[in-house]
Amino acid sequence: MSKGKDYFSKSLEKGLRILSLFDGNTKTLTQSEVARMLELNMTSTYRYINTLVEMGFLVKDSRTKEIRPSTQCLLFCNNLLRATDHLKMIRELVDDIHRRCNISIEVAFVVGNTLVRIYNREAEETFTYSLPDSTTNSFHMTALGKAFLSTLPQDKLIERIRDMEMVARTEQTITDRETLLGEILEVEKRGYATTAEEYLPGLLAIAAPIFDPISGAGVGAVSFDFSTMQHTPEEVASRYANMIVQAASRLSEFVSPHIILRQQRRN
Repeated sequence: MSKGKDYFSKSLEKGLRILSLFDGNTKTLTQSEVARMLELNMTSTYRYINTLVEMGFLVKDSRTKEIRPSTQCLLFCNNLLRATDHLKMIRELVDDIHRRCNISIEVAFVVGNTLVRIYNREAEETFTYSLPDSTTNSFHMTALGKAFLSTLPQDKLIERIRDMEMVARTEQTITDRETLLGEILEVEKRGYATTAEEYLPGLLAIAAPIFDPISGAGVGAVSFDFSTMQHTPEEVASRYANMIVQAASRLSEFVSPHIILRQQRRN
């Protein structure tokens, strides 16, 4: 047995395996589900879960007892991503497009109902607006959010839209659920989403979804952002649709959270 095996922590392993159970399709779990999936007894499962709750990485619903990753866990994962080579690859791709085309670019992952910005570059000498590092309740008004929604199975999409708080940030924000559903279905067909002053007056955006190359599930999106002083919505779609789809395809090859997690396990 190697020295590394001698110093292997079973407890730490179990805690990390619990966190690894959550993904785009599994947002909440019960104690019994965790015990079954990891083949643990209920007493040990409770101890591991309670530790993660006390540390702030999981949140437990007081009524249903379901657990889910917390905001603290989200920020922790974001910091880990920033420390991996995957961010370097994201930067290289984004920086190359930025250098050649002087485009404002944002890459974001989705965790639950939150868009988490991983990396962005702003066009030089051009006014645009960047999303905060993380934002909730913006899927219906941002190109990033719409692109991600287009990756959901139709039953999940309908459920997601049904539960949304359809807040309007501008006069152009879509607040009708049926209208939003129809637009997302069109996004799925063409492979990219657009917004025209729906999140902020004067802001145009085009985005394409990023997929996990293993599961095929959507994990986020990449967007190009412009000012209405630069282009019309029609010009953005005509000039940049193919480019954004190609950028998303390349990002999908190496930014999967599952790949990142496997790398962390090996290390």
